[in-house]
Amino acid sequence: MLFVGIYFFLYKKHSFFQTGFFLGIFWFWWISLSFRYYNLSFLIPIIILLIGIGYGIIFWAINKLFFKFSTYLWALFIVFGFDYIKPFTFDWLKFEVLFASTFLTPIKIVMILFILSIIFFHKKNYILALIFLIFATFIKPQEIKMPNLKINLVSTYVPQDKKWDKNYIPIEIQNNFKYIKESIKKHYDVVVLPESAFPLFLNLHPDLMQKLKQLSSKITIITGALHYKNKKLYNSTYIFENQKVTILDKHILVPFGEYIPFPIFQKEINKIFFNGASDYDVSKNFGIFSIKNYKFINAICYEATIKDLYKLPPPYIIAMSNMAWFMPSIAPIIQKLLIKSYASKYKKIVFHSLNGYKSYVIKE
Repeated sequence: MLFVGIYFFLYKKHSFFQTGFFLGIFWFWWISLSFRYYNLSFLIPIIILLIGIGYGIIFWAINKLFFKFSTYLWALFIVFGFDYIKPFTFDWLKFEVLFASTFLTPIKIVMILFILSIIFFHKKNYILALIFLIFATFIKPQEIKMPNLKINLVSTYVPQDKKWDKNYIPIEIQNNFKYIKESIKKHYDVVVLPESAFPLFLNLHPDLMQKLKQLSSKITIITGALHYKNKKLYNSTYIFENQKVTILDKHILVPFGEYIPFPIFQKEINKIFFNGASDYDVSKNFGIFSIKNYKFINAICYEATIKDLYKLPPPYIIAMSNMAWFMPSIAPIIQKLLIKSYASKYKKIVFHSLNGYKSYVIKE
């Protein structure tokens, strides 16, 4: 199907606006679902339509202004184009993720060989087409050794409409401690809870901090929560180990979800659409921490799909996400495929704990 789809895109006549329009909708319709939790459900069809129009214009403009349906230029664009086209810094449209659920490795060189196979197939040079396809199947990522740690990735399924409900937060906290104590009983070295597992400013609750510190003498605890510091708000990772705590604040925020990418109108948009909520602040860099001499990169949700994070030296990433905003939808699947493609390219192992979807390890 992938072979046929790219073949038709390159060699069959079609409207580039319509292609971009429907590609945008089918790939990103789920973004609109988050508006349900701001009492803005009426915007869902409008957001979906705007997404489709936006990507339709992108594809139409590129073809009209630059490529004028040049097969070879479009082939290059499929491989590299959306590394540079990032609407509002959002770059989840990556064609390599289409390879992540196949027997092929989702990296650029494999994509190039695959598309060359399609080009020679169209030229009826079936031998060369087969050779390039065979070469593509033989390229595999380098094997990375797993850390000698027993890590429990907790999966939670708290609906978003309950996540921040004051009446439900005590239940979430109680469940978090249950997960930690069960991990201790099962002799895990590390337990990882999802993003915002503690849906509060955890550092402002000394009683909870003390309990977690005490338990950290038996197990390393990694959890998501909010962080309040110097009158600023952060989405953060808390690492409790040997009765000490390290707090790593998020470095890259989700456009529109955690900040408004229009500096001039931030306050006005937040006031009209988000009940006057403030944007989160960010740390200067991605967080890196150690557990028993193993270095890990910290990734909170969107950060786990950011290329620059994977360029950092440590081979291990601990990620946490709250995908309940977008459930039920394909959002966690797209996120997982993106993570797999970056992990393959940059030789990383990713440990990912989620709310709203099953947690997983990506190891090539």
